[in-house]
Amino acid sequence: MITAPLYVLLLLYFLFLAIFIIFSCINLWHVYSTGNLTFTSFAVTVIVGIATILVLYATWTLLQDIVWTERFTLWNNDWITGSFSPYSY
Repeated sequence: MITAPLYVLLLLYFLFLAIFIIFSCINLWHVYSTGNLTFTSFAVTVIVGIATILVLYATWTLLQDIVWTERFTLWNNDWITGSFSPYSY
């Protein structure tokens, strides 16, 4: 049986956030450098920023009570071997 601690998923989430922030900064720089400062680009940027803040707040709120040292199962051989027995339901 292969298990991993939950903090591995948290580290993957932080990696995703870092990549998201990098691309957001590149997007803001691109909008500014091309002179594309219109109301539409401003409105979309504000909406995406607000949605990002809401998702981060919801993530923070929901993940506060998690025990990050708890382990979860990635692979269990019983998933395969149990399915081939003649009396498995």
